[in-house]
Amino acid sequence: MSTSTPNPGRDQDEEARLFHESLKQTGQLVDVSEHEDTSKLPARITHVRYPDGTVKRIRFTSSGYR
Repeated sequence: MSTSTPNPGRDQDEEARLFHESLKQTGQLVDVSEHEDTSKLPARITHVRYPDGTVKRIRFTSSGYR
């Protein structure tokens, strides 16, 4: 009897790709060089992507509401 198990890694990769795509579309993700000073980027940028494809969050934003 053969049962297939879902591949959670594939689903996570697709979810991450979609998330990064939405960040890029809203201007919250920008591509940077390896040694770029990310502290000088505009406040609306919350994530950066390095040449090797690594995406890192550099700051949080808040809506101002509590």
